[in-house]
Amino acid sequence: MNQEETEMISRCQQGDQEALKEIFDKYHNKVYRIAYGVVRHREEALDIVQEVFIKLFRSIKNFKGKSHFYTYLYRMVMNTAIDHARKTGKQFISSLDEEGSFEPSDELEKGPERILLQKELEERVKGAMEKLPAEQRAALLFRDVEGLSYQEMAEAMGCSIGTVMSRLHYGRKRIQELLKDYVELHGQSRSSSNVSKGGNPPKL
Repeated sequence: MNQEETEMISRCQQGDQEALKEIFDKYHNKVYRIAYGVVRHREEALDIVQEVFIKLFRSIKNFKGKSHFYTYLYRMVMNTAIDHARKTGKQFISSLDEEGSFEPSDELEKGPERILLQKELEERVKGAMEKLPAEQRAALLFRDVEGLSYQEMAEAMGCSIGTVMSRLHYGRKRIQELLKDYVELHGQSRSSSNVSKGGNPPKL
């Protein structure tokens, strides 16, 4: 933590209401994004945000600074959101599609074809994400959307760095397997389109 954040948390632990507001202002958008990535429903995500900050403000005196504050907060968000999803019967779904982490190939023309393929790809990715175990989905969300380091992910998820890397590896591998037919199909379509427009034929 930097000095400014350390002082802000210290003030918050002493009951400074302005410091509580500063923490909320700094982190509520990220908390909402993670919550929405789990429940995929705006109102429920907002409820989770409120619940998380109530929990945080009640328990912040117990924060000892042994880990980064935002990983401490992220872990609280994930636990709250997953508990909420289980209680309401919701499926855990990553928000990777909304964050733009998956894009069709730049070889595609910018136009109706690209737009349709992008929407189809987003749906395919979302469907593939739903089939992953919750731990792998969480790892992909933290890494590809939130940009956390392996150490930060390990702290947030309560596991070792090796476990984090394993979850990422198997999660990405499974998504590749689930999207293999789609990628091969559209790869062939692009090659055929290239030939029809006078481009070079694909190499055999």
